[in-house]
Amino acid sequence: MPRTPDWGVVIVAAGTGTRFGGDIPKQFTQLAGESVISHSVRAFKSLVNHLVVVTPPGDHWRVWWEPPSWLNTVSGGSRRQDSVMNGLHFLHSQGVTHVMIHDGARPLPGMECIKRVMDATLKNVAVIPVIPVRDTVKRIDGDVVMETVNREELGLSQTPQGFQLEKLIEVLEGAGDITDEASAFEVAGEVVTTVAGTRKNIKLTDREDAELLSFLMDRSVRVLGTGLDFHPFESGRPLLFCGCRLSETEGLMGHSDGDVVLHAVADAILSASRLGDIGTLFPPAGSEWKDADSSHLLSICVEKVRTAGWEIERLDVTVIGERPKITPVRDMLMNRLSEIVGIAVERIWIKGTTTNTIGELAQGKGVGCSVLAQLARRAL
Repeated sequence: MPRTPDWGVVIVAAGTGTRFGGDIPKQFTQLAGESVISHSVRAFKSLVNHLVVVTPPGDHWRVWWEPPSWLNTVSGGSRRQDSVMNGLHFLHSQGVTHVMIHDGARPLPGMECIKRVMDATLKNVAVIPVIPVRDTVKRIDGDVVMETVNREELGLSQTPQGFQLEKLIEVLEGAGDITDEASAFEVAGEVVTTVAGTRKNIKLTDREDAELLSFLMDRSVRVLGTGLDFHPFESGRPLLFCGCRLSETEGLMGHSDGDVVLHAVADAILSASRLGDIGTLFPPAGSEWKDADSSHLLSICVEKVRTAGWEIERLDVTVIGERPKITPVRDMLMNRLSEIVGIAVERIWIKGTTTNTIGELAQGKGVGCSVLAQLARRAL
């Protein structure tokens, strides 16, 4: 049987960055409050099992950047392929089968782009992300235009580039000087496959790049949204609450599973991002969403919000009613909500309150939920 793919990433950060200027190599300079290389590392951390950064020889680079304890590092060589090979040999010793090579000076590769490379590499020996050339291209000699080049045949190559690890080692061992790993495959007569890149995946080369990247990473734009929902109790249905099953028979009435907390969370993040509401996205008319799992509905909303460029920063949830009591199940509810929306549990708080004897909620006939959501413009 074929082996289950085991992924690794080599982040190349051994260069001197002379074109960038200054006393610090560009991969160790600060952008948006942390080093460029730290941004690059974080982009892959949740997607792969093995990650190694190729650093300049020696230890002097630690003056500018101290890697986290869990991160592997190896020293670079005199040429790019020597540096990459040092990283590949380390990953090979860990049993890695598929690898991505990424430039440490590209802090915004984008999760969607990374996933496209990974998916395509499972079917091909070499994969690179490419963006189309939008501007008219001129071939010049000095300051004289010699001809206009057909841009439809051109693409701008990015990283991460994906490869079958053993094949990449074989190709690089026979390669001359290269500017990227894909070029070694081209010279060797191997097919290199492309996937869509992203224009945010800018390589930090000069000060103008730094200004643009700083703008893209700016999280100063924050928005708030509120969600409010109420459901009556209905005997004979399971009680789904914040994605957790709290009872088999004392559930909430609703066209879907009646999860009042997840409905309010969905409306809050949709409100903050100005992307509608759950009634519009999942209309109660018809049978498509009948008895639907609200955790699935919220996951759709979260993906919609992130695709629009927003990150969920905080959720403050207030449950209104006599039951269920929140304190005994608070940790379970917060952990489950953390899983569904994909943010740290420390960014979530759930509390309960009553109506102080006012109305049917005080009689235990239903439950309400109010949610305040804070979103920030997403950097990746």
